[in-house]
Amino acid sequence: MAAEFVGGAVFSAFLQVAFDRVASRDVVNFLKGSKVIEGLVRKLKLMLITADSVLSDAEEKQFEYPNVKRWLNELKDAVYVADDLLDEIATEALRSKSEAEFQTSTSTVWDFFSANSFDIQSKLEKILDNLEYIIKQKDVLSLVASVALKDTPGLKGIQSRPLTTSCPEEYGVFGRDKDKEGIFEKFQSNGASVDGICVVPIVAMGGVGKTTLARFVFNDKRINESFDLKAWVCVSENFDNFRIAKTIFEEVTSSACDNQNMNFLQNKIREKFMEKKVFLVLDDVWNEKYSDWAELLKVFRCGAKEIKIIVTTRSTKVASNVRTVADFFLRQLSEKECWSLFKKHTFINGKASDPILEDIGRQIVQKCKGLPLAAKTLGGLLRCQQDPKEWTMILKSDIWNIPEKESDILPALRLSYHYLPSHLKHCFAYCSILPKGYEFKKEELVLLWMAQNFLQQSKGNGRMEEIGERYFDDLVSRSLLQQSSTNESRFIMHDLVNDLATFISGEFCFRFVENDELNKITEKTRHFSYPKGRFDNSKKFEFLYEAKGLRTFLGEKQLLLPWENYNSVEKIMIDDLLEEFKTLRVLSLSSMGIRELPNSIDNLKHLRYLNILCTKISHLPDSICNLYCLQTLILSRYITKLPTNTSKLINLRHLDNSGAKMEEMPPHMGKMKNLIKLPVFVVGKRDDGSSIRELVELQHLSETLSLLNLESVQCINKDTAEVILKNKQDLSELKLEWKHGHGAEDSEKERIMLEQLCPCTNLNSLTITNYEGTSFPKWLGDSSFSKMVSIELRDCDNCFSLPPLGQLPYLKSLEIECFGEISSVGPEFYGNTINPFRALECLSFENMLEWQEWVIFEGEVFSCLQKLYIDNCPKLSGGLPVQLPSLTELRISQCKQLVASLPNSPALHQLVCTGKIQIPRGHDYQSLKTVFIAGGGDSILSFLPEFTSLSRLEFFECLDLVSFPSGGLRAPNLSQIVIFVCRNLKSLPEGMHTLLPSLVGLKLYGCPKLESFPEGGLPSSLESLAIHGCEKLISRRMELGLQGLHSLRSFTISNHCNELESFPEEALLPPNLTDFAISYLPNLKLLNGKGFQLLTSLKNLRIRSCNNLDCLLEDVLPTTLCELHISDCHLLKERYGNEKGEGQVKIAHIPRICIR
Repeated sequence: MAAEFVGGAVFSAFLQVAFDRVASRDVVNFLKGSKVIEGLVRKLKLMLITADSVLSDAEEKQFEYPNVKRWLNELKDAVYVADDLLDEIATEALRSKSEAEFQTSTSTVWDFFSANSFDIQSKLEKILDNLEYIIKQKDVLSLVASVALKDTPGLKGIQSRPLTTSCPEEYGVFGRDKDKEGIFEKFQSNGASVDGICVVPIVAMGGVGKTTLARFVFNDKRINESFDLKAWVCVSENFDNFRIAKTIFEEVTSSACDNQNMNFLQNKIREKFMEKKVFLVLDDVWNEKYSDWAELLKVFRCGAKEIKIIVTTRSTKVASNVRTVADFFLRQLSEKECWSLFKKHTFINGKASDPILEDIGRQIVQKCKGLPLAAKTLGGLLRCQQDPKEWTMILKSDIWNIPEKESDILPALRLSYHYLPSHLKHCFAYCSILPKGYEFKKEELVLLWMAQNFLQQSKGNGRMEEIGERYFDDLVSRSLLQQSSTNESRFIMHDLVNDLATFISGEFCFRFVENDELNKITEKTRHFSYPKGRFDNSKKFEFLYEAKGLRTFLGEKQLLLPWENYNSVEKIMIDDLLEEFKTLRVLSLSSMGIRELPNSIDNLKHLRYLNILCTKISHLPDSICNLYCLQTLILSRYITKLPTNTSKLINLRHLDNSGAKMEEMPPHMGKMKNLIKLPVFVVGKRDDGSSIRELVELQHLSETLSLLNLESVQCINKDTAEVILKNKQDLSELKLEWKHGHGAEDSEKERIMLEQLCPCTNLNSLTITNYEGTSFPKWLGDSSFSKMVSIELRDCDNCFSLPPLGQLPYLKSLEIECFGEISSVGPEFYGNTINPFRALECLSFENMLEWQEWVIFEGEVFSCLQKLYIDNCPKLSGGLPVQLPSLTELRISQCKQLVASLPNSPALHQLVCTGKIQIPRGHDYQSLKTVFIAGGGDSILSFLPEFTSLSRLEFFECLDLVSFPSGGLRAPNLSQIVIFVCRNLKSLPEGMHTLLPSLVGLKLYGCPKLESFPEGGLPSSLESLAIHGCEKLISRRMELGLQGLHSLRSFTISNHCNELESFPEEALLPPNLTDFAISYLPNLKLLNGKGFQLLTSLKNLRIRSCNNLDCLLEDVLPTTLCELHISDCHLLKERYGNEKGEGQVKIAHIPRICIR
């Protein structure tokens, strides 16, 4: 069973690439030019098949026998050399095919062989001799062919795996209390059970603690109290229904069962489970076959009251088969939790007695990256060691150098690799060139795999990119790649999984790490990355010269320091790179500061991936058009044009010009029929191959397409119109853009053209910009566009009406901007439907200068709308939708004539408004948390006391705001108040000290008439107070009662008045203040020593634009001061800015000082 379950050997996939190359039609046809070479290639194929037969056995034995690993490396190196030669032949076949199409050469296949046959024949014979010698060694190493291997009862690394049990953790469980509660919450969630069975899968990579969490739940007293029966089964790789059922029966009966009849066993389980509550744990499940799980479920459907099951697995595929509720993805431990676990296993009493060992131990824990298994293993390894040298050795060692008998980490993680199918093993090992901690996009890795020919394409299994995405998803599902916690569009590889990939790839992948003495390049190195730091220019690439067969060069940082100029040294470095490494498949010069690609770029005839993003390259040499194998080309933002013969790159699939400022396209783009990604197409006027008709042949374009300069389109015949965009079913995002103010001579002609640019109904997102037709075509708003979720219409100044977008059933986001002729939005906008905009979540109107009326739909509309933005619509005078039940955010700004009632929106939590917005009586706004009022807010002010959930209140330039409603604001949850440039405000809300118990922040800007705080002062909860430009208030500062604010931690004063010469006065500020900022006090000459002496908790002091202040009174500055920032104070800068000056010496005790 185990032998059949194991994925193929990593080299099998690699050899398959070589087999496919030999068998390709282009190569077969090409080789007919030389019978001798054709015969040698056939012999090579047979030899590779012989090698392939023993690879599975060799790959397992390499972990135990170093000689086997060395043999594998020699074999792989030889196959790389053979593959390079076969690729050279295939490339020549491709060149011949391309040049025949373009009729640029009269050379023939026979010309190539007559010129190169001796060299190719000689290389092939040498390769065959080397392979023959290597393959003979398989017998010396006792390697077994895969046919014989199937009869082997087990494989190395599987038999020795210990079975898990439900026994509680001896040293306790750390950091899993919340996770345990999360499992119980899933058990109790609505709809958790299906047919009386609830299954919660715990999913994570190996070593994170899935089994530990399952034990933690299993032994919780709530399980014992709530369930009649419980059982633990360690399933492991052998998913045997009978064994699982037998184990469960023996556990719940506490007796052995010798009967081998499944029907008998199932009946016994039914009898035992009848009317009982049962809890089960199926630990360490690997089997991804749904039919096996469905068969097991029959055992559990037995008349029990309820059955709850935890399944632990590394595979999301397993989880999707078994779950009845969403997967529980187990996080890694925090560094603090990991340290607690490490201490418990390392120190006898769980406490570090030696500070040196503690310091080293914390660094070791950082290396564990939240993996409990690593912390536990390394902790146990060091438990009897008290010598710091031994600890340092573990710290500096690679985890894979720890003997396997002393570590569980390698076997645990290697198991995930062990079960990978062969086509994934190569992809996984290649990931070792990624820097640790690097977050990458799926497409990024798929394109690199594609360039290395790792993607096995066969008839009917989709294009290469789709295959690569499946490979990627498979690695994610097996927890070898993980979604980033900070960016859901990116992924990351855990450091220890990265170490596993590095261990597997061995000397064939080299990731340069500065100051790592163990980093060595050998002649076998094929893949190289330089993730950080910089090369020594004097040595150039000399340390790489050993790797003559290099296939990957990923340079990710600048070769030169930022202030160094591009010079001949750098050019020599790039020239050397192109001269020395002619077998490169991947070349990334991104972020390397390069300004020019040499003409010799076509030396890299194998090149499939070229990335010059973030370089300063503005021109591509014509020779780049000779890279016939090129699949991916990523351009810099300085590129404006491509070489005239770019269309010769018939193998190009990804031309990423999304960051480039393209001015025109090269001619005959339609010949590049393999193009899948072309983000930007600039339409040309000339009929030289850059017209919009070139898109007809580019049938495979996918993802995003932006058509620019559409004013250049002269005419589109009907036959062409049908296939320009309509046949591009893989496009998800389309942008149609004319030049701003292009001045269409015939608006109807422009409308007809837009009609002819009708896209496929699969489209998700559409943007139309600078369109000058008076109306939109019928397809825009047609309900057949059922996948459309986002539309942006911008700068369509001639349009008199909006299209019927309410008919789009799944539209979620709509932005409408700069429609200069629209005065009314009404029925034409909603379309012919009963429930318009039923899925819309975000609606924005901006810069609609003539819009006066919004005619409200009579019936249900905008039922899912969550965000409504209306900005700069100065003539809009009335009317907002009445019922918006899902609205959470409403923003209305620069709409001076708008008089409207606030919609009935019980979910509203953020309101930003100008104009006269009325609050209807009887509506519920208890969810409202943030209110921002600009320009005036009388109509809202009186309702503020009713907003009991309000947490933030802001006023901006409200000239009519003089005072707050009588009785104050009863807002128990209000935590922040900001009042900005309300020049007529004379008083703050009454009773603040009692009515606003949660207020922690108060900012007052530009309120010159404000004289005092309300009676009773400010709330004692206040932590931060900022007063800017409130001259009358500052003049009465001693009456404000600031010293009584015992929670105040931060105080800022900024006032352009001429009064303050000495500040702060004694007893003005509370002693608990930690942050103090003073700015724009032009007459301030002295810091009051008595005032500062009382600030015994002060940590941060900031002084800005106080040009008459010349001294800090160093002797009275609090000893607690940690940071001092001084800016735009020329006298203070003169006194303290000189590092060796007397003033600097007096403040040198302050840890962080910034003077500018």
